[in-house]
Amino acid sequence: MLASVALMICSSCVGKKKLTYLQTQENTDSLTFHLERTDYRLQVNDIVNVSIRSLNTEANELFNSAEAQAQNLNAGDIIFYLQGYSVDNQGNITLPVLGEINVLGLTIKHLKDSIDIKLSQYFQDNSAFSRVQLAGIRYSVVGDVERPGKYVIYQNQANVFDALALSGDITFVGDRQNVQIIRQFPEGVKLFEIDLTDANVINDPRFFVQPNDIINVKPLNVKSWGIGTTGWQTITLGLSALASALTIIFTLNNISN
Repeated sequence: MLASVALMICSSCVGKKKLTYLQTQENTDSLTFHLERTDYRLQVNDIVNVSIRSLNTEANELFNSAEAQAQNLNAGDIIFYLQGYSVDNQGNITLPVLGEINVLGLTIKHLKDSIDIKLSQYFQDNSAFSRVQLAGIRYSVVGDVERPGKYVIYQNQANVFDALALSGDITFVGDRQNVQIIRQFPEGVKLFEIDLTDANVINDPRFFVQPNDIINVKPLNVKSWGIGTTGWQTITLGLSALASALTIIFTLNNISN
């Protein structure tokens, strides 16, 4: 019985290595990483903000009618959605005056170049220019985090730690070594896992969150076993189980006698 309790204590509590992010090898004080960023390519259901600026006030109002309407609503953060252009199922967005533009697979820079070419048909000598950006990075976090849900980061780039921070971080019994990313690509949905306890994860281009990502934090085995997550909790539960077992044995012996 004592051996079983000891085995349970050793095998069930969550070790420090499973809880510590970005671990390096022993005797390594610091590391230098060269991040490999890849330009995001637009997909169906993405939302992009497009604004046109020129010296002609009337033209500005005409080209930016959606932006003006959203600002009049005093919509706060939702303005990014209201004034943005959603990529339809055919990969197109439709802009005032400029009409339909196919953006599927384009980077933000390539989309800006395409819009500027169309603008040159209406303005001479580069007297008008466009500003194009993603309407935030929208993603979902599910599994063993403090606050699962849908989130938006209003910046051009974010990593997995940024995403998890908004959700309150991984819980004590969440698996930091096998964080699953479900990501959309033009050819379909792909699943992969990253180890957030390994400092080398920063070198992985998949470390950066992309729009429509789903971050799934799976539970450690200790959660499914239903035992304590810390060493003290496990000892307490183990001793409690031992005491209960001894009580039952003692009672049965008294009954038999």
